[in-house]
Amino acid sequence: MGVSNLKRKTVNGFFWSSLEMLFSQGQGILYGIVLARLLSPNEFGLLGMVTIFIAIAQVFVDSGLSQALIRKQNCTEIDYNTIFWVNIVIGIVAFVVIWILAPYIADFYEKPELINLTRVLALAIIISSLTLNQQTIITKNLDFKTLTKSSVLGTLVAGILSILMAIYGFGVWSLVWRVIINQAVRSLVLWYYNRWLPNFTYSKVILKEHFLFGSNLLLISVVAAIYKSFYNMIIGKNYPVSTLGYYTNAEQYSNMPATSISAITNKVSYPVLSEMQYDNARLRQSIKKLIETVMYISFIIMFGLAAVSRPLLTILLGAKWIPSIIYFQILCFAYAISPLLIINQNIMKIKGRSDLFLRTEIIKYLLFTPLLVLGAIYGIKVLLAGIVVFYWLSLFINSMYSKRLIGLTIMEQCIYLIPGMTIAGLSALTAWCLGLLFHFNDFLILTIQSFIFLGMVILLSILFKVGAFIEIKQILLNKLTLLNLLKALKIEK
Repeated sequence: MGVSNLKRKTVNGFFWSSLEMLFSQGQGILYGIVLARLLSPNEFGLLGMVTIFIAIAQVFVDSGLSQALIRKQNCTEIDYNTIFWVNIVIGIVAFVVIWILAPYIADFYEKPELINLTRVLALAIIISSLTLNQQTIITKNLDFKTLTKSSVLGTLVAGILSILMAIYGFGVWSLVWRVIINQAVRSLVLWYYNRWLPNFTYSKVILKEHFLFGSNLLLISVVAAIYKSFYNMIIGKNYPVSTLGYYTNAEQYSNMPATSISAITNKVSYPVLSEMQYDNARLRQSIKKLIETVMYISFIIMFGLAAVSRPLLTILLGAKWIPSIIYFQILCFAYAISPLLIINQNIMKIKGRSDLFLRTEIIKYLLFTPLLVLGAIYGIKVLLAGIVVFYWLSLFINSMYSKRLIGLTIMEQCIYLIPGMTIAGLSALTAWCLGLLFHFNDFLILTIQSFIFLGMVILLSILFKVGAFIEIKQILLNKLTLLNLLKALKIEK
């Protein structure tokens, strides 16, 4: 693939993935707000108790094999069919295991209603196993337009139906079916647009090849999912259900933008950078520019949300969710660094060193264990502080091997962080202080804080000629023309 063609596909990928974040995640936030007003923190807490086990099962379904397929440059039908059938078998086994464990999960939390909730939500595991190959093929082809369509439509249908269920008194079941319907609609769209069909071919040699790479990623994902589930388990077991509900919503709304940015970074950069995996100089230069641009966006969004969180969450969710604001602010600061962690992880994956990836993850979680214990003993705010330390400390651990693999040092990475972090930090601090000084109604103070924050970001970016700001402006000017909009909507003549 030529350099110009690769750059075009990269820009298109970021454009469509950004649209997905805007429309899909935007819808998700909107529907979540409506559901938060219709339902209680207790019902969100019940869902939080269940989803941690589903998340761990989902990790086993993928097994790191989709990442292995994306990394391999010349996949055959045997590659795709082998991984497809393996995913199906693992999905069925995971579903059965969750079904059997449901009563024990309910006993652990002393909530009998969790038995049926767990078993029904486990249907998402089966749907995911049917969809992974289609999603992998589409990602490998850099067809992010199709991924955007599936995501937007899935969120739309699931959101509308879940709100109707909540209105008609289905309670926590509206949250459960929202997850399942979303997965099902996304799956149908991907199967419709990507006409690849499996056949009954299978190769142990192919499976071994992909598993040698994917097994380390599997272990990493399992450890990460288990540790993340401990947050919910500690809160759900030691505190009222409402506290887990506050944390779940704060985590959802703080993690949503961070996950979106990280997902776009991973989804677009991983297949694109895999194309240049043997050219270290080109790879290093591309990653430097990626760090500067992505982290500029991440700091502005996450620090900005933390600064305006009090009026924003009060307006959107209502006064009953005020206790979750401090959780939200702390988590925004933690998750702001997560896209850079993904970039460093991708360096190891692109170079085929999933063993180094595994090593760094083991080090991280060994260091995090004492923080987790302290959180369990001294309360949820100590636990949240531990999450902040964990994420920012992870930057130094994840970047340990970047210098060895492509010559990119942690010092260079930090230099590329400074412009975005400084501008976003100063702007957010100013906006947050305004919220403390003035006590207008929530709508007015949110408006003032938002204008001050965005105005300072733009002014400082222009004043100091920040490269990421210039790059983003050029991309938007090139992509958001009338002609490109018509092409995107497919209504041009």
